[in-house]
Amino acid sequence: MKNSLRLLRIILLLAAVLGIGYLNTGCIPDKTDHAATDSADLPMVVVDLSTPRASFESLASAIGSDDHAARLACLTTAAKNREAGAAALNLMQLAVKSPSDGDRFLKILDDHGLSQQTINRAMASYGAGAVGMSGFTEKIGEKIQDLPQFHHKISKFATRPPIQELSFISAKLENNQMIGRIKIGNRDAVITFRQIDDDWLIDSPMH
Repeated sequence: MKNSLRLLRIILLLAAVLGIGYLNTGCIPDKTDHAATDSADLPMVVVDLSTPRASFESLASAIGSDDHAARLACLTTAAKNREAGAAALNLMQLAVKSPSDGDRFLKILDDHGLSQQTINRAMASYGAGAVGMSGFTEKIGEKIQDLPQFHHKISKFATRPPIQELSFISAKLENNQMIGRIKIGNRDAVITFRQIDDDWLIDSPMH
């Protein structure tokens, strides 16, 4: 356990240097163990990816319903991996900040393919920052198995902020991708869509 936490401190020091402070989303340890259910693996929200608007509205419905499988179905593979890698680093941060719960947090990572050996290899390959923070989180995310269950489990440790209304305004084609304008509550934001086969998938976070 001590060796694992020492490694995590090194990772988080690297993350801070590369600008990953935004990952601390206000998660707090929850003393109650929550068993994941099979519903975390299967979308409950009907997912429509036929247009950027449909994809975004499917995402908004999934977020409102805490349907991780449906939400992930709206994302490109790269976006899924970046998000999962960022969430894993956040969980590592929790393990460092709360050593008494560290074993429980590290077990979630281990159960989903992020063993200490896997993290060691990722650090050796990408820890120098050559791929940037986005690239590093994506590489970490590639190692995570069963993403819907992973997000389902770690969501139990998060204090969820109030859900803001999400609305689609417009989208226009630029360099083989759609740049969408949306609203998050009263704030304007941008989101990127990529067409893969016949589906319009979300490739960037809302910003």
